[in-house]
Amino acid sequence: MKTDYIIKEMKAFSPCKEGFEKAYKDTSLKSLCELFFANSDWALKQNFPSKEVLGKYRGYYEKYGVYYRQNTISKAVNLAIFDSESEIEFTGFDVSEIFIRGKSKITIKASGYSKIFVTVLDDSELNIERIGNAEVFIYQYGGVVNGDCVVKQKRWD
Repeated sequence: MKTDYIIKEMKAFSPCKEGFEKAYKDTSLKSLCELFFANSDWALKQNFPSKEVLGKYRGYYEKYGVYYRQNTISKAVNLAIFDSESEIEFTGFDVSEIFIRGKSKITIKASGYSKIFVTVLDDSELNIERIGNAEVFIYQYGGVVNGDCVVKQKRWD
């Protein structure tokens, strides 16, 4: 699959030299998704990827934990959710880092000894249902958070 459009857009957002060189060397969608999660601070601050990129490659990146306008989201270690509405359940010893953007409405059910770290941005709405020893930590840059969780208000410096 050609990812030239993603590389071109990434370059327009002035990425760090090391990150861009890595993306340029391996332009596979899998590698680019891994790079997104590894450099999430930059991507979130730059509002990258754009809705154009997400729309153009929809149907290809979901297996790597990226979702755009989806009603069904499979739990994974890393999730990036854009403009989606879904419920995700974590049980046992599940651990996950989740980024929620756009106008998403997400419910997270955490039970057992699961440990979930969620960054909420934009106009997203997050509802937490926590049971037992599960822990849910929220880094809130925007949006609305409801439920039993630890919330840290954040902002871009």
